[in-house]
Amino acid sequence: MKPLHTPLRAGMAFLLGMGGAQALGVAALKEQPFHRDSAARAVVYSRILDSRGPHLRLVGSRRNVEVLRSQLVARIELPDAMPDTLLDEHDIAPFRELLVQLGDFTARYSRSAPLLEPYCASLRNHISRFDSGHVRFEGNWIARSEFESIRDEHKRGQQAKHRLEVELLAAGASQGDPDAETRSPESPTGLSEAVAPLWHGDREGARLAVRNLAGLAALQSGAAKVRTERLLSAVRNLFTAEARVTQRIIASAAENRAAAGYERNATEWLKPNVFGSVRLEEARDSSRKAAEIRQNSANEIAACKQELLEQLREVETVSGDFLKLGEQRVATILKTAANAVGGRHFTASEFGGAL
Repeated sequence: MKPLHTPLRAGMAFLLGMGGAQALGVAALKEQPFHRDSAARAVVYSRILDSRGPHLRLVGSRRNVEVLRSQLVARIELPDAMPDTLLDEHDIAPFRELLVQLGDFTARYSRSAPLLEPYCASLRNHISRFDSGHVRFEGNWIARSEFESIRDEHKRGQQAKHRLEVELLAAGASQGDPDAETRSPESPTGLSEAVAPLWHGDREGARLAVRNLAGLAALQSGAAKVRTERLLSAVRNLFTAEARVTQRIIASAAENRAAAGYERNATEWLKPNVFGSVRLEEARDSSRKAAEIRQNSANEIAACKQELLEQLREVETVSGDFLKLGEQRVATILKTAANAVGGRHFTASEFGGAL
């Protein structure tokens, strides 16, 4: 990690490991370059509005500070919350490094010390807890031995659940069912039992169905294996496509916030400064960037939704094929899951017209 307090090189690099935590910063400002570092004024900000002009605007909770670009000699940005999970040295190492950087920053720009010391104290407390044999789990500090007990119990429970599923699948699997011709189409089969968690059409049910189908396929061969693997692929691809749509929607929210920031900048550039002039070129550039971000975000969402529609069509085809094979229950479960997925992301006309 590069030091965050080098001039104009501070940034959000540290925050990449913070799970998207919000940040605040402290800037060191000098009226003249030859002034001593210890005389630099310290200002707290939540963000910095940058442009091509000579000025920067430090946005604070109470007031904004506008300074010449040359006056900002250093800054350091901080996450305002610890991550919920700190389990090993790899997790805590960035905080150790940050504490060192904070010490260097306050030593060089001493007027920042009163602002940063409360944060340093909190950081030292967290590191001390970790060094005393505790870990942070689900937002709480607990003894490492207690965490290991929780982890082992969870692991044993997952293993027992998996063994039970495999045993049930093995009992229901059939590669040449002698009663196939007399069995009712609605009767449970190995395939329908494996895919049954899909009834609710949610991601957890899909995960269980994929696991069940993989276990069933491992016990089969020939045509039965091919059918099971095709069903497995259809389920997995459908919910993978839905996950991509969801992730893209989440990403677009952040992109829209960035676009809104550019739009605010454009508005600011159109406000007359102390000399009565506006920066029309900068305002147009900010507006253009905002429009590009919004358009690219919309295009990405549209592409992901198109992929999801294609997977929904594939599920419809697979459902029809299994209906022809006499697996009516499998076909019904697939259609129910597809309707749930489609209903979450498309209007009735979009979804109905696509299938």
